[in-house]
Amino acid sequence: MKSFHLALALVFLPTASFPNKVPTPDRVQIKPGPQPIKVAPRPFPGRGPIRLPGGVQLVKAPPAWSSHQHVFTGTLDKVVAGPVGRSFPPMFTHKLTFTVKEVIRGDIKPGDQVTASHVARQRAKPVFPEGKDCVVGGEKSRGSLQAKNVVEFDLKKIDAIRLACALPLGWSGDLAKISSPWADLPTQWPANLKEGAKHFCASTGRPALGFGSGASFEVEKVPPEAEIKWTNPDGDGDYKISVSNPTTQPVTVPALRRLGEKILWNESMAILCQGKTYPAPGAKGISFATVPVMLRPGQKVSGIVNPLALEGPNWPKGGYRISFQICLGERSSTQSFYYMSRHHDGIRSKLKAGKPIRSLGD
Repeated sequence: MKSFHLALALVFLPTASFPNKVPTPDRVQIKPGPQPIKVAPRPFPGRGPIRLPGGVQLVKAPPAWSSHQHVFTGTLDKVVAGPVGRSFPPMFTHKLTFTVKEVIRGDIKPGDQVTASHVARQRAKPVFPEGKDCVVGGEKSRGSLQAKNVVEFDLKKIDAIRLACALPLGWSGDLAKISSPWADLPTQWPANLKEGAKHFCASTGRPALGFGSGASFEVEKVPPEAEIKWTNPDGDGDYKISVSNPTTQPVTVPALRRLGEKILWNESMAILCQGKTYPAPGAKGISFATVPVMLRPGQKVSGIVNPLALEGPNWPKGGYRISFQICLGERSSTQSFYYMSRHHDGIRSKLKAGKPIRSLGD
C-alpha cells in the first residue's frame, strides 16, 4: 500500500514542482522580428519548364535549312494524326503527304508524291498548313523520309532558303558574309585554289565544296573494345566513315580532300551538335594545295572520326543521349549516342590528351 500512495503523490504534484516544463502556446510571448521567407512550392515532376543543356527552352529556334539533307517545296495534300506519346511534353506523331514542286536539295524528284513522318515533342498539338504550298526540310532514314521542318511557303524567304541549301551542311550566312565550319581556325585556304566554287568562307577563303553525285556515303558505329552492360551500348565514340563508288565510271568527291595518297578525313568532315557546327576533331585547316578524292569503279575508302573529342557541346551528366550529325559536303548521317558520364568522361579525357582509347596495335 505504501508504494501505491507514493505513485499517486507523484502523479498529482503541482505544476510548480516542474520549473523546466515547456510553456504552452498561450503562454509564449513572440517577439517581433523578421518573418520567414515564403518559398513557392516546387512543381511536380514534369510540370516545370523544359530544361535542355544550356538552359530553359523558351522559344523554338527558326528552321536551320542548311542542316537538312532534303529540302523541297510542295503542296501539303494530307495530314493524318498518329499516336500521341504519353510523355511530358507529349509526343505528337503525324503522316504528311506532299506533292513535290521544286527540289532545293536532295534526290527527291519534282512531281513525286511523298509521305513523310513527323514527330514533335511539345506542349500543344502542332498545326500544319494543309492544302497550302510549303517548304519542307527533312532526313531519310532506312529509306523513309522524316520531316523536320514544315513551314508555309513565303516568297520573301525562299531565296535565303535556296542559298542556305546551295551551301554544304554546316555552312551559314548570306551573300555578304558566308561562314564555314572552319571559320574560327586561323589557317587560310590557298588563294589560287578555287575549285570552280561559287561561294567562299569569308574568314578562311575556303570554297564551298559539295559531295557531288555518283558516290555513296555511309556512317556506322565502331563497336567498343570492351562492351560494358548499361554503359556503352553505342560504343566509345568512334564512327567509321565510308565513301564508295557503286558505278561503272570514275567518281570525284570534291568535299573529300587528299594530299598525295593520304585522305584528309579530319580536314574534310564537319559535325553538327546541339545546334552548333564544328570541324571534325583534330582539324587545323588547309593552307596547302590539295586535290579531291577520285574513286575508281567499285572503290571504297574509309576513315574514323570521334565526336567525343569535340570541345563545346554540353556533355550529358549521368546517362543521357546526345546526337551528332556527321557531314561531308551536302551528305550527312545523324547518330544518336548514349553517353554515360562516369565512363565516357574518361574517354574524352584520353582523346583530349592525344592518348589512344584502344589497345596499341588494335
